[in-house]
Amino acid sequence: MPERRYTCAALVSGGKDGVLAAIETSRRADATVACLVNLCPRDAATHEVDSHCFQTVAHECVGAFAACAGLDVYRRRIEGRSKALGLEYGDGEEGDEVEDLRAALAAAKRERPDVNSVCSGAILSDYQRLRVEAVCASLGLTSLAPLWRVEQREVLRRVEAEGVDARLVKVAAMGLDPGKHLGMSIADARETLIRVEDEYGSHCAGEGGEFETLVVDCPMFARASLAITETRTVKTSEDRFAPSGHLVIDAFDVVLKEKGDEIAPGRVIWVEDDAPRVRASATASATLEFTAETEGCVAVTGTTCRVHHTIGLVGSILSVSLRAADPASETHETCAEAIFQTMRALVAEKLGEDGATEAWRNVAMTHVYLDNMNQFATVNGVYSRYMPSVAPSARACVATCLPGDAKVQIDCLFILDGGNERKSLHVQSLSSWAPACIGPYGQSIRVNGLAYVAGQIGMEPTTLDLVPGIVAQLDRAMASAVAVADITGAPLGERALAVTFYTSAKYNADYEAEGVHPANVMSASFERVVAQSGRRFLWRPTTTYLTVTDLPKNAIGEIAPTLLVGTGPLGDEESFEGEETLVRESVRGDSACDVMESTSVRRPRRFLQCSISVKRAVLNSDELTDGHILARIALYLGEAELTASHVSTCRLYHNLSVDSALSETLASAIRRVYDVPIIVVPVVACGLTPATAADVVIEIFARRDDRHT
Repeated sequence: MPERRYTCAALVSGGKDGVLAAIETSRRADATVACLVNLCPRDAATHEVDSHCFQTVAHECVGAFAACAGLDVYRRRIEGRSKALGLEYGDGEEGDEVEDLRAALAAAKRERPDVNSVCSGAILSDYQRLRVEAVCASLGLTSLAPLWRVEQREVLRRVEAEGVDARLVKVAAMGLDPGKHLGMSIADARETLIRVEDEYGSHCAGEGGEFETLVVDCPMFARASLAITETRTVKTSEDRFAPSGHLVIDAFDVVLKEKGDEIAPGRVIWVEDDAPRVRASATASATLEFTAETEGCVAVTGTTCRVHHTIGLVGSILSVSLRAADPASETHETCAEAIFQTMRALVAEKLGEDGATEAWRNVAMTHVYLDNMNQFATVNGVYSRYMPSVAPSARACVATCLPGDAKVQIDCLFILDGGNERKSLHVQSLSSWAPACIGPYGQSIRVNGLAYVAGQIGMEPTTLDLVPGIVAQLDRAMASAVAVADITGAPLGERALAVTFYTSAKYNADYEAEGVHPANVMSASFERVVAQSGRRFLWRPTTTYLTVTDLPKNAIGEIAPTLLVGTGPLGDEESFEGEETLVRESVRGDSACDVMESTSVRRPRRFLQCSISVKRAVLNSDELTDGHILARIALYLGEAELTASHVSTCRLYHNLSVDSALSETLASAIRRVYDVPIIVVPVVACGLTPATAADVVIEIFARRDDRHT
């Protein structure tokens, strides 16, 4: 029997979605629904309130759910209104209706200390989901959203399959008529709802506010059902194309089921007290003192910790990389603290205090590298204290062979001119859609024509447990990457610009025994996604394959794509679906020893993404280093009609055959020409394809922008 992880308070308005979510949650082997939570109008005579978050039509029946389900129902009158209307809710706002939800859940948790989670019927509304997640985070509760992103016709199918008898109590859409459809069951109205969706583009499950429902019977009602005996119709619009109205239920009966009297009825518990105003804040960190040692290196006073850093601002792209080293054994927390405090100082020095404050709201992508994945929780705790929790960046985390005594390396990419174009996808609720990101990092960030997707590993989304088996786990990781890309608005197969594939080296013996290598599996899986996507581009995205020492949760592989959104960076109305405007070029074998391979994607006068893989033979020759690697970068820039001043980021991966001194020599050669921070990451192995191993892989991104032409 699986361990019970979740004791849930189920949010219910009385409608089908909250009830169906509660039923699906209760069917989990590791969960139970312990109580219900409902918000209703302050005035009992009011039936529909002006709320962005809560359904209240038929609220007069919800108290009876306690008698029907045998569960306590915590009810709170809505005192607030919709004040914080932005998509994100953050710490909340006094007087907002969401604070009534916080009060109701706080009361349920206070009386039922075993409650550790909340389930809700969110399907498509980010507005509602983000508010539930914000309240859950502040109360230390896990959010479960079993219907999140479930296709709406599938929702209707599940309602019927589960035996949920839900009646229409409000209609407000073209094709629906209060006089005809109010009171109908979902089962009877299903064909009409689908036809209306097909004809008018509405939502057949009511996600656009087309209708609302009241559940009168379902499997959760183990004790009794509701029988509506007296209703009246209130028409709120006589519009001849889209009339609207709702039912007022003046009388109903609670009808006991067979053996229902053997189940005790639940209580209706009115919540009058407000929840304490607790701001989401982590444990305060001690301020460290630093002493500059050499250029690009500071020491933490009183410790043996050293922080090596590089920072560069090109146009509106700020790239920062810091690596903390310490010979002491248990200092990962100090190293992470030192990194973030140094990073804050560097960004403030570069942008000024006001600019730095704004910059921290504009981190697009973060990479976290550890020497030991067992220290993930420790470093993640520090990360959570410093990184923004509202609209956070995407993130990839791996363990790799950091040089010397280095324990932690963190790189941040700031896009400073994103403005209103910046959109963060941050789903913290457990669902069947894709793995939740519970913490200050999101599934993706979309900004300035690109989308950065967080590293995806093969977790089962509903449990966050790794899927067993090499192929099955990697297929799950790819499915999650596809799901995230779809919601981001840039489908993976159609819009991938660059993809990094990580493989864990700790299972090499297993790969050999099974005759399956993760890099090959991920490559084949990705090619299937591309082939099935109807991709109109004639080119394929650039790919980088990295073998590292370990991955989060001991995963086998991780997938981290970068996607083109719309017409890409500095996009305009001109389409670039053809190869004449967006070009990918691959070049192999400059010499007889075939020591260098490269690939690029470019849109002339706008951006360039290129990757170069190098064998060690090149690194042993200054002439080849300067004459070939730098010449190749210059060639690609020229073909993209860009210059050295447009290079905004550069990453250099090298395997263990290349020592730190040699990698720094190469980094310095690139830095001299392009004046850009070089982020150096040692790995176990690297290459541009699964079949072509290299000793070094260099990734370059260049673009024009409004600040830097």
